[in-house]
Amino acid sequence: MSKGFSCSAPSAPSATAKKLKQSLIERFEALEDPRVKRQPEHWLVDIVAIAILAVLSGADDMVAVETYGKAKQSWLETFLALPNGIPSHDTFSRVLALIDPQQLHECFLSWVQQLTEQLEINLIHIDGKTARGSYDRESSLKALHTVSAWASEHHLVLAQHRVEGKSNEITAIPDLLNLLDLNGAIITLDAMGTQRDIAAQIQTQGGDYILALKGNQGTLHQAVKTFFRTAEQTQWATLDYSYSTATEAGHHRIEHRQVWAVPLSQVPTMPTDRKWQGLATLVMVKRERQLWNKTTHEVCFYITSLDADAGLLGQAIRSHWGIENSLHWILDVTFREDSSRTRMGHGPENMGLLRRLALNLLKREPSKQSLKQKRYRAAMDNDFVVEVLLGHDKS
Repeated sequence: MSKGFSCSAPSAPSATAKKLKQSLIERFEALEDPRVKRQPEHWLVDIVAIAILAVLSGADDMVAVETYGKAKQSWLETFLALPNGIPSHDTFSRVLALIDPQQLHECFLSWVQQLTEQLEINLIHIDGKTARGSYDRESSLKALHTVSAWASEHHLVLAQHRVEGKSNEITAIPDLLNLLDLNGAIITLDAMGTQRDIAAQIQTQGGDYILALKGNQGTLHQAVKTFFRTAEQTQWATLDYSYSTATEAGHHRIEHRQVWAVPLSQVPTMPTDRKWQGLATLVMVKRERQLWNKTTHEVCFYITSLDADAGLLGQAIRSHWGIENSLHWILDVTFREDSSRTRMGHGPENMGLLRRLALNLLKREPSKQSLKQKRYRAAMDNDFVVEVLLGHDKS
């Protein structure tokens, strides 16, 4: 146990508080205190715990974290040491900027593993996001770009990996995949991740892939596009294929989708096809979207190691498109990630992890309230916070 996690504070006055204290210590006992002072004024576990609780309760910056701590000090003292009261917002900023993000991510992964141990993860989407507010021209700081693994069935972030820029996602994705149990899961990636080595890694780890095709796979993309154009012109003559269609309406929008899936055995010639480990099916998706008086059309192509089941493939692809609304939009609108001005050291990456942890915990809380309402409730109701953190394991 690191020095920052001393248990010399008085015993908590209730069984629930003791359980909460034990849980927080166990979650973060592997963290090394990055401060050089041997006797810091504030324990590391206190700083990290208050930051998590504050983010759960609606705090979006360090001043708000300090404000939360001061408002909840009497309650926090029942399970945290707080030898010198609540740290200042400068202390929160400085310490979160110093904490090794790899160590914090390992704590995150351990917590996520417990959240998901009773769940069956069948569908994982890999996608990148830029925290635009972390960019600082004067300090020559690039905006933080991360790649996340998202389990759409359960609305959980499984892992994240920092990259230096969107163009470097190719090198980050293999490291992210190594953190995950892919056995039996379907992995979807946009065109940036459509690489033979990534497809082979997914197969080696026991998963299946659905990879989008765009210009970065020029020859393959053109060959698949030509194949489907010819198939349409000949009205799919002699081809054994799977087809599905679906229509969704809501928010003044109507979207109609068509999916065709053709086994590779039905494709006479295609360049480099045998170099893609496990490649089994080609997919074409057409989308028609009507919003008020405007209609748009889009045609997308994919390769996959799955059998030609247009219904299954269409649902998986649709779920990947939904990551913008299900994850990125929530992080920016509910957690105000794009507006965050946390820029010091590892602060942007560590705060990003805390937001994703808070998102996971709030999503697993079973009430039907919105995330915004859950955060508001957490700010007012300490018992609700305990329920979010511990679930039913409070005895």
